Amino acid sequence: MDQPSRFGNFGFRTVVDTFDHRIADMDPVQERFGLSLQVQYLYGGLTRPDGSQYILERKLVGPMTSGCWLMSDQSGNTMLLPQALNTARGETVRDFTSERRRWSNHLMHELGKKLRPSDEQPLELEMTDDRLVWNEGEYFQLSGQILGPGFQYYMPMRTDPLFYTTSFYWMTGTFFGEPVEGFVGVDHGYWTPGTEWKEYTVFKELELAWEVFANRYGDTSEWGVIVKGRRGLSAAICFEDGKVVAMSDDMPTRCTLSDDHRYVETVTFDIGSEQYQFMASERGRMLSFNEARWGGYTSQGGVTRRIGDDRTPDTSFCWIETFPGRLFDDGHSKQ
Repeated sequence: MDQPSRFGNFGFRTVVDTFDHRIADMDPVQERFGLSLQVQYLYGGLTRPDGSQYILERKLVGPMTSGCWLMSDQSGNTMLLPQALNTARGETVRDFTSERRRWSNHLMHELGKKLRPSDEQPLELEMTDDRLVWNEGEYFQLSGQILGPGFQYYMPMRTDPLFYTTSFYWMTGTFFGEPVEGFVGVDHGYWTPGTEWKEYTVFKELELAWEVFANRYGDTSEWGVIVKGRRGLSAAICFEDGKVVAMSDDMPTRCTLSDDHRYVETVTFDIGSEQYQFMASERGRMLSFNEARWGGYTSQGGVTRRIGDDRTPDTSFCWIETFPGRLFDDGHSKQ
């Protein structure tokens, strides 16, 4: 017989499901399972006409934001652009109702040009039940529609519980004046108040791989979230045109690593009766982003496809974060 868990612990196992994205149900004041909202992330990949991509991420903690990670893969790796230093940071002005959530210029921005760099860009974010607008001054202007239901999972534990959600959007607009199209995700993370994510057990010990991916085929979009961790931590849902194709809370996982074991080359996930495989892009290594992390963390881009699906995507986006050392130590690597 396996050793029983402590009273109120569930071995980091997860409950996984879809959810209907309604702003009124996502009031940041309301707790979920006794947990309060700790972070909101916006991130995505926007494709240029030549096929290269801009990758971006903005983190919001309450009304505070630390700027936008604005990256590009045009150099051969996914590197931070110097313009990122001029994106809005600080305390934003929020206007939340049951129908809309809106963030606008941070407070220091309103004090005038004498107190801020002349090339600092304003911020405008607006989210409703089905639309997202994300504008960062002269840098980019994006808007688009939600891609159906969202992904949610809950990890009930005495200590270090977690409730996490992801919604995905198909976006069009301009980036530095050039037309782009692609995908943007919006995450909500609920965990123990007073703890920063990189101090949490999931990041420090449990996480092996966490990815979001999306592919566009004509007017059809597929997307998914795949979370693989140690012990019971596993959660995945993959959608196509708003319908669930695969869902699981237990995913056998195999990977191949780069020669230096610092990056993954492929990762294959068994999600129910389906298999999905991540394949790394030659330009996908997020060198700048990784330098700002620690503990063996790695982020990179690539393409994730359902094995057996022979369609060629018009546009793809994938952001996978992994801990290659943990994958190797736990026997998930073929090397």
